[in-house]
Amino acid sequence: MNPEISRVKDLLFEEMELALATTCSLLPMIREDQWDYRPRDDMRSLIELARHLAHVPAQELAILQEQSKEQVGKLVMSISRLRDAEALSEVMRDGVLALKEYMNSLDEKELLYRSTAPFFAKHQPVVQFKWLMEITTHLYHHRGQMFTYMKQLGIPVSMRDLYGPASNSWTL
Repeated sequence: MNPEISRVKDLLFEEMELALATTCSLLPMIREDQWDYRPRDDMRSLIELARHLAHVPAQELAILQEQSKEQVGKLVMSISRLRDAEALSEVMRDGVLALKEYMNSLDEKELLYRSTAPFFAKHQPVVQFKWLMEITTHLYHHRGQMFTYMKQLGIPVSMRDLYGPASNSWTL
């Protein structure tokens, strides 16, 4: 594989690993009595959001591999009762590992040009590399949502929880 393409893929994986590590450190900060918090009636509860975030890698992998709506639905339902931070973290770790294995199995041409379409948008195929970018941004979107929910609940979270020790030196 072209070294530049491989480097960009590795950088996306680094970002995904950071999202994984920080999500796994945020989840245990949530108390059992806080899981049902819902900022508005038309939004997910904290536990629903945490489940979705933890499942993004595996769920998106199933979608990009063109699994059916029924197959993806079964996958989603498989964690619908989880309420434990460690179990949710394990789901996310397993999903990231499976996604990385899949993406690393692709050669350069497949990564850049092979298109797959989700069951809900068969007329809109997406190349594998773009899927990787979308999944990474999807993780950060929901991690940011979870961080905001936690702030609203008064859980003492900070930029360090999102970006690690390097954020201590950041100023605006």
